[in-house]
Amino acid sequence: MSKLYCMYLRKSRADLEAEARGEGETLSRHRRTLTELAIRMHLPLGEVYDEIATGESIAARPQMQRMLADIEAGMWAGVLCMDVDRLARGDSIDQGIISQTFLYSNAIIITPGKTYDPRNESDSEFFEMKMFFSRREYAQIRKRLQAGRMRSVLDGRYMGTRPPYGYRRVKIQGDKGWTLEIVPEKAEIVRMIYDWYVNGMDGRPVGCGAIATRLNDMGLRTDMGNRFDPSCILNIITNPAYIGMVRWNQRTTVVSLQNGQRIKSRPKSDEPIIVRGLHAPILTQEIYDAAQERHAGRYVPKTPETLALSNPLAGLVVCHECGHTLQRKPSPRGCWIFCPTRRCKTIGILEDVFERAVLEHLQNWLVTYSDENAPSAPAKNAADAVAEQLQRQKQTLQTQLSRLYDLLEQGVYTTEIFLARQRELTERLSALDEKLAAAQKPPELDMEACIRQALPRVKAVLDAYPLAETAAEKNALLKSVIERIDYQKTKRSTRWQNSLDFLQMTIYPRVPAGEIQG
Repeated sequence: MSKLYCMYLRKSRADLEAEARGEGETLSRHRRTLTELAIRMHLPLGEVYDEIATGESIAARPQMQRMLADIEAGMWAGVLCMDVDRLARGDSIDQGIISQTFLYSNAIIITPGKTYDPRNESDSEFFEMKMFFSRREYAQIRKRLQAGRMRSVLDGRYMGTRPPYGYRRVKIQGDKGWTLEIVPEKAEIVRMIYDWYVNGMDGRPVGCGAIATRLNDMGLRTDMGNRFDPSCILNIITNPAYIGMVRWNQRTTVVSLQNGQRIKSRPKSDEPIIVRGLHAPILTQEIYDAAQERHAGRYVPKTPETLALSNPLAGLVVCHECGHTLQRKPSPRGCWIFCPTRRCKTIGILEDVFERAVLEHLQNWLVTYSDENAPSAPAKNAADAVAEQLQRQKQTLQTQLSRLYDLLEQGVYTTEIFLARQRELTERLSALDEKLAAAQKPPELDMEACIRQALPRVKAVLDAYPLAETAAEKNALLKSVIERIDYQKTKRSTRWQNSLDFLQMTIYPRVPAGEIQG
């Protein structure tokens, strides 16, 4: 068990309100308080986990995830925090994960008011009670916040953090909340988009894709500096903010369980709240209604989930130019796979031609690598010697760290010098830990080593592939040995050339974690 302690810092909503009143930066104040506590208790500090996010669940807090993993690995003897409610305000599952992590790792929780030892029954019960009441308090705060947001929406305030294209978000004069203000030059572009969508462009009807292409050709960009795409145009077409309305609760968060894991989704609500806003409209009601009528007539239903998979290469082929996954498209000449990114210079290829090329590539692996010997693993004794040397250096630094407290008590070091010296030793300890972890883990496999380890499964796939009857079966076989296929083809073949002449592809083998060897 490590003798070092870590520190966990996280802001709450009350802290954000205090900062707004000018009471100072929260994390700095808490860091100073906990550092002084560590000095008084002679606790050597190793690392500080600064949580910038304020999410309620562990899944939304990356520093908490990292700290719990380090505690499970035995890196820390305990955690310093301002209060236990800084650790968990999530549901009972999250609180149970945190409680069990501290219990089975024998790590203690130190706050300015109390130290909680999970091995002590009364401390464990008190810790669980504190987290329970913290959860209830959080639920009440969340309920009040939701009621406040709803009241603001009904009053016409704009509650979004990002304004629609054509507006800027401004503070309401003499009142709380925000509203929207028209940006004249962008408002003209919004009117132009609606005019094109309703009345057509160059004498012909157009869709969102053609409008996005025209705007990009004009050198225009979104508020984020990105190119316009069809989904961006569709969001503009269907946003009631342009007729002076405020929309709220368009998407609701739905939590479901899949294989024991919580999955969050945000489907569109059947009954969003749409009320008159405080901001001025950009469009007339007539052209907005005309756009909604045309959009409703162009609705294309989603592909049924029960539809069988038709592409044996689905999810495997990635465009080298833009990184998008290639898609399948039927045609009179056969099915093609192509890059869906508009104006990407990648050229498509017939599906059956590329499928044969992939199988031939796998067959070449068997021929090229079967007779070669795998690279020898590094000598174990040499790795152990390096690890032992690093362990001795680590023990020396830990001894120096513990002596700092004696020098502080004797008056040799001031608090500032103590903290600077402690930080230096802690950083050196962290660097040693990284070197030690690198020395103890097996060396990473290179491409050829991964292919060699995948050869038995590749042979089995090639034997079973001709017997597969459906595209789904073929896709499962390919995914068992292929991680992804990097596809590069930017020159079109003529009718007298082989379509593979200008194709370059790199197939990355899939090696399950259990098969990786040093």
